[in-house]
Amino acid sequence: MKTREIIWWTLLLIFIDQATKIVIYHFYMDTHFDIIPSLFEFRPVFNDKHSYVNYLLNQKLNINIDFWIHMVIFAIAECIILALYVLLRSLSKKTKLLDIAIIFQTAGIICALLGNIVWEKGVLDFIYLKPLFIFDLKDIYLNTFTVFFLIYVHKHREKVRTLKIKDVFNHLRNR
Repeated sequence: MKTREIIWWTLLLIFIDQATKIVIYHFYMDTHFDIIPSLFEFRPVFNDKHSYVNYLLNQKLNINIDFWIHMVIFAIAECIILALYVLLRSLSKKTKLLDIAIIFQTAGIICALLGNIVWEKGVLDFIYLKPLFIFDLKDIYLNTFTVFFLIYVHKHREKVRTLKIKDVFNHLRNR
């Protein structure tokens, strides 16, 4: 895919996530209904814990990770993922699956940042997976990235297996 296409698809996913949250916030905050009985429920809530990991740490160990620590973790994770993307993209001419993965990942990270910055009460989550947790489109985007990325790495495992850490750094330095 061309860079322009990747950017447009990413922006579209971000728009869908944010528009959905705006509509839910203005019209459906007090609405609850089963999407798939005993499995999924529409239940909008604000998550002030910034992430599922922080929610679990807070519930189980009474640990709360600060908002700015989350931002640093997001930035570091994004740099690592983008570096991996550039490297993996150079291994093969067939990169459509990898490009789709990075579209979902970038959209998910940007939506997470927007959710933490824009919504004063926390991130607006609205799909309840009974009885585990509540999530939103951003979480679906990030999980979709993970699946597509793993499929891509699996399909190109021979090339990936031959990589050495020094090759990664040399490739990134020469770009």
